[in-house]
Amino acid sequence: MADRPKAKKGSTSRVNAGDGALLFQTAILDSTEHSRAQEELRESEERFRALVSQSAVGICRADLNGRLTFANQKSCEMLGYTESELVGRTIPELTFPEDLKHHWELFERVRAEGRPFETEKRLIRKDNSLIWVNISASPIRDATGKLESAVAVILDITERKRAEKALRQSEERFRLLVQGARDYAIFMVDPSNVIVHWNVGAERIFGWTSKDAVGQSGEIIFTAQDRQRRVVKKELEIALRDGQAADRRWHLRKDGSRIWVDGVMHCLKDENTGLVRGFAKVARDATELWRQQEVQAHARDQLEQRVLERTADLMATNNELERTIAQREELERELLEISERERRRIGQDLHDIVCQELTATALFLKSAGNKSDNPETAKSLSEAAEIVNRNVGIARDLARGFQPTVMAAGGLPEALRSLCKEANGRRDLHCVIKLPRAIRIRDETIALNLFRIAQEAMRNALTHSGADQIVICVERENDLIRLVIEDNGKGFRPRKSGKGLGLHIIKYRANVLGGTVKINSGAKKGTRIVCEVPVKKKTPPSANHFSG
Repeated sequence: MADRPKAKKGSTSRVNAGDGALLFQTAILDSTEHSRAQEELRESEERFRALVSQSAVGICRADLNGRLTFANQKSCEMLGYTESELVGRTIPELTFPEDLKHHWELFERVRAEGRPFETEKRLIRKDNSLIWVNISASPIRDATGKLESAVAVILDITERKRAEKALRQSEERFRLLVQGARDYAIFMVDPSNVIVHWNVGAERIFGWTSKDAVGQSGEIIFTAQDRQRRVVKKELEIALRDGQAADRRWHLRKDGSRIWVDGVMHCLKDENTGLVRGFAKVARDATELWRQQEVQAHARDQLEQRVLERTADLMATNNELERTIAQREELERELLEISERERRRIGQDLHDIVCQELTATALFLKSAGNKSDNPETAKSLSEAAEIVNRNVGIARDLARGFQPTVMAAGGLPEALRSLCKEANGRRDLHCVIKLPRAIRIRDETIALNLFRIAQEAMRNALTHSGADQIVICVERENDLIRLVIEDNGKGFRPRKSGKGLGLHIIKYRANVLGGTVKINSGAKKGTRIVCEVPVKKKTPPSANHFSG
């Protein structure tokens, strides 16, 4: 501070000198130090006021009657008032009624004993909303030590109170949930596997009360065998690594009995630090369910065993049936072959014996007629010879039917062409045969039966359909021979229980060959018969080969 002239302050007094003379004495006091102290005090107060005004906490001062004489900016912000509005208000005006009694008792202690205090209470803001605050109040004394006022430091703890309330509510809900879950054992252990919580469900399921279980090791519910195998440690390690570990095994009750438990162990970690706080197990008594599963498993095993036995019986029966079917099919093929051999023999006899005998008879009759002198007799013999010759033609046709040309060098195509040619000999009928590609049939039985099927279909068409056009088509697709006979006749409605012998013969022949027959027909829509027969890739060397 710059040097300033010393301020002087004086006083004058009158003094009797004893000789009747009056002397005046002037005393001059130096007031420089006093002025300096007052200036420093003002500066100190200004700094204090600036510090208090800019403080991040609320600071208020109240007289001994509880009326505010000072409030900093933070206090005004917390309560929603301006400084002029807040100063002059009393503590009861600002305190929530339920908290006023306790706070006033503490304030009375300050006035009576001069003791500071700290408390939490609710204050009423200008908008009538409430805030929770922490108040730390201290007495203020004057220079003589007399109590003159109190100062309070105010912290807004509203958010903390809300968090505490939410936490209490959460803990209460958790407690109600855990304690109310009587069908589930819920208990917690610390990181060293010591039980710290044991709910009512755990008491009911395992038999230990909470007082008995808390403080014990979590191993008390495990069997001796599981303890020896260090199952408990492994379960904790899995829960620590994966967050949870399944627990399905036999456990012990307090009375030594065993129960089958289905549960899970959860690892509990601090959300902020990630440190392990302990483990929680949730489990239920699944003994009855385990017994039911065992009964079901036993029943399932027995059923599977019976199924295996029955399957073996069915397989044996099926194998026997397949052998029987194979034998039947072989017998049916043999019957067809025998039938064809008999047909050929009859056809051969008709051609070689009957036709020749009839031809000889016709020649004899004709020769006898030529030799006869009686014209009437000659004419009769000549007419008889013509009748016999016509019968020879009929017999030869019958012989060709019994002994088809499929056995000749031309094979199936020539037989089908002959069949078609014979049909074309009828008036108002046109028969067409289509052989779109080369076809190789190595099985003579297949070729012969395909001809018989075509022959029977042609006979049905000529006899019943009234068709004027018939188309025969043979084609091969991979290992399949397809024969199609189609006419434009009047058609019919196929019935499952039809009495027609021709269709039964067609289906029978196809079935013997392992094939199928489809018949599509309708009134005035003609008839289409499709026969599909499988053929083997590897067959004996002898075969019929033809191309269209």
